[in-house]
Amino acid sequence: MNIKLIAMDMDGTLLDANHVTVPQRNITALRAASRLGVALAIASGRTWSLISDAVEQLGLMDYALVGNGAAVRDVRGRKRIYEKCMPNAQALDIIRILQSHRLPFEVYCAGQNYVERGDVDLVRPHCLSPEFTALFAEKTLFPEKLADALAGRDVEKFNIFHVPLAEREQVEREVLATGALEIANAFAQNMELAAGGVNKGTALQALAAHLGLGPEQVMAFGDAGNDLEMLSWAGWSFAMDNASPQAKAAAKYRAAANTEAGVGQAVEKYVLEQA
Repeated sequence: MNIKLIAMDMDGTLLDANHVTVPQRNITALRAASRLGVALAIASGRTWSLISDAVEQLGLMDYALVGNGAAVRDVRGRKRIYEKCMPNAQALDIIRILQSHRLPFEVYCAGQNYVERGDVDLVRPHCLSPEFTALFAEKTLFPEKLADALAGRDVEKFNIFHVPLAEREQVEREVLATGALEIANAFAQNMELAAGGVNKGTALQALAAHLGLGPEQVMAFGDAGNDLEMLSWAGWSFAMDNASPQAKAAAKYRAAANTEAGVGQAVEKYVLEQA
């Protein structure tokens, strides 16, 4: 076995049930893999501001795929090595659409997440846990007007925390009318919007090419709809026991649930015990 890169989703995968804490077994196993020369990458729907806390818990990280693959960050070098963002004009159109529906959403741009100050009360009820609520309040920027804060800047992703089922088709029609988009989800009722062609699989392939690696040298972990392309591509792909049926179908192997440190268990068996 010749695994040289491990890519991990966060919510429902690397993190425990509170969506903030990295289980100690995951930390120990990943640090051991790093000492063997395996590169580590977060592969998240989140942007950097909402990833950095987990990286601090791990104590090390080489790369971060952010915004469902809108960009790949070299963590140690503090630079981006891949990027495909949504044009500013399209992003401003989408802001108007989402605000007209009074939907709770955040925007990711250049590694930071933004929520318009007047929409905070819409967003707060949909935070994932008390611990995540505290992290979100600490890391998020709350401008008076999103359009002003993002003026002239391209956007990584929109995360819409909750879209009522009765409105989902209408919202999809309206946002797709703005131009090419990728629509994904990490939870049952959220909706994630990125530039056309953006997904974790494409970004992981770009990172692997940058490192000179093939899919047979890449291990990936995920649990949800925004992980499917990554799980399909990686040679050693694992769906968590708590994963969606679609993620389990896309992956080649199974890992224990996120609440059982499934990432750490799989790294122990398939990387550390094979060294």
